[in-house]
Amino acid sequence: MKEHYDVAIIGGGIIGHSISYYLNKSGVRAVVLDKQVSGQKATKAAAGMLGVHTEHQASDAYHQFCEKSRDLYQSLWKELHELTAIDIGLSPFGMMEVAMDETHKRELLEKKHAFASLEWLKAKQVREKVPALPPGVSGALFMTKDGHVEPTVTCEALKRAALLYGGDLLENTNVLEVTKTEGIFTVQLENASITASQVVAASGADSGRWFEATGMDNPIKAVKGECFSIKPRKHYFKEALFFKDFYIVPKPDGRYIVGATSKPDDLSSGTTAGGLADLMSRVFAVFPELKEEPMQEFWSGVRPGSADGLPIIGEHPTLTGFYFATGHYRNGILLAPATGQMMKDLIMKQDVHQAFRELFSPERLDRKGASSYEYST
Repeated sequence: MKEHYDVAIIGGGIIGHSISYYLNKSGVRAVVLDKQVSGQKATKAAAGMLGVHTEHQASDAYHQFCEKSRDLYQSLWKELHELTAIDIGLSPFGMMEVAMDETHKRELLEKKHAFASLEWLKAKQVREKVPALPPGVSGALFMTKDGHVEPTVTCEALKRAALLYGGDLLENTNVLEVTKTEGIFTVQLENASITASQVVAASGADSGRWFEATGMDNPIKAVKGECFSIKPRKHYFKEALFFKDFYIVPKPDGRYIVGATSKPDDLSSGTTAGGLADLMSRVFAVFPELKEEPMQEFWSGVRPGSADGLPIIGEHPTLTGFYFATGHYRNGILLAPATGQMMKDLIMKQDVHQAFRELFSPERLDRKGASSYEYST
């Protein structure tokens, strides 16, 4: 007899494991299916920023969802540590979006008016916090609550916690097909099959096949990003720094993660010399001292964007019981807790904020059609 689950989740990145965690914690038996070792694709490539305000210019429903997810990390950090003894590395130091010219300064001051909780730092105050910045800095927005976590560690903690709550995990398992007969889904694997009452496609940049397989147009827009890390011999700053065309995230173990290039429709797995050279030139123009610091490693990952730039979280318009949780672009780490919680609520038929339900619904894709949304660095 085939193993039966309440929910089968296709995709073992941080989104898939967050959904599994919240479902299993609520008594809904879920299994995560990953074609390799989980957490090794977009999750592993991420810097882990919880950049609520770097992604928004005004307070709208999407911003509110991002803010909710960031705030969930406070309780999630404690819960996961108590369950698994894993520290997800939640930073208490905040983020700074730094202006290096007057044009960017004006943009950030407009953003300050939209978000009263943010603090504007004048050039002198910025350099007092980060003496390594050049004299030409124009100012910065200080976002005290927008920190970062360790992505792979957080994914591992969610995975272990879900297993402790009775969940299951099948790694190195390719899902070939999903069919539905008499209200039950059969998930065909390479050497076996399982059944599930409901299915969630949460496989990041690979999610497009599940839209097509279920009769929808593929809305997933893959965007490759390249990063590198150094491990300075001294600490230059403790806040995550976000600039117009790069970011630097200092980690507790002394690493500084630097990113990222942006290459739409590039599904290749390697990093390019040109991409890294371009990224380094941007960084060293601001922090020339970092040229002499030890290089640690470099990597790339493919971010799963969507046709209109918003995540796709919700039930298929016509295939009852089949859900999507994908299209998070570079906000997968930030949005993992709120996505997991929202999917749990949808599957359990609990209340979901109507604005979130409508904003992220797969049904909107048919209404809006194609989009010219462009992804930036």
